[in-house]
Amino acid sequence: MTRRIVVIVAAIVVAMLGAGLVISYAVTADMRARSNIEGVTVAIADKRIPVGTSGARIRSEKMFRLERFPKTSVPSDALNDVSAELDRLVVTSTVAPGQVLLSAMFGEQSKVNSGLNLPDGKMAVTVSTGVPEQVAGYVQQGAHVAIFVTYKLVDAQGRETKFQRTRVLLPNAEVLTVGTYQPATNSGGAAGAVTNANRTNNTLLVTLAVNQAEAERLIEALNTGKLYLGLLTDAIEVKPGPGVQNVDAKQADPLFP
Repeated sequence: MTRRIVVIVAAIVVAMLGAGLVISYAVTADMRARSNIEGVTVAIADKRIPVGTSGARIRSEKMFRLERFPKTSVPSDALNDVSAELDRLVVTSTVAPGQVLLSAMFGEQSKVNSGLNLPDGKMAVTVSTGVPEQVAGYVQQGAHVAIFVTYKLVDAQGRETKFQRTRVLLPNAEVLTVGTYQPATNSGGAAGAVTNANRTNNTLLVTLAVNQAEAERLIEALNTGKLYLGLLTDAIEVKPGPGVQNVDAKQADPLFP
């Protein structure tokens, strides 16, 4: 009789433990479900936000709205507001109306220039060169180049002489992009720049990062002389100097020393 009572009590205890585990699992599952459907506040573009728009402008012009969404339906970096911390940052691409605003959409102003990653204090200037002058196409995006210019000398009255000089124009300039210029064809094709295409038979376009003084010198040289690029490595340093010219002269080294 005693053994039977013990067995019954043991069965009751096991049943109670099983029930407790089931209830605990159910409660935990319910908590997980509630967590998954928990609403979170999300910032959504209320109108088209052009690339380069600052966080301060987005807030001041009320270019977004706040809505509640299930937590599992929004990205982990979704913004729950456009805070003052974003005032000095800008959107790096155009945001469409109804699009969720993400923290990854914001970046530094200097990085947003029609897709060009410009260094601080620099502007983009494009020059055209032939294939030999551009190291046979080996100049690539991100490379550093020295720029030489060959030009005709002028006298004190501004009259062009028969003398030519070649010298360093810019000792070190960063290449932002390299492309080609394809002239319009008889079939009606439009002229334009095409990156990394048909380099052999077309004029090459090299876009450089320069400051104002460098841009002025580069544009002047482009319009009055001929440019030649030299591909740089960390092992070489180019220094400006008097250059060489096609006659012996005191102010420049001769072409053939």
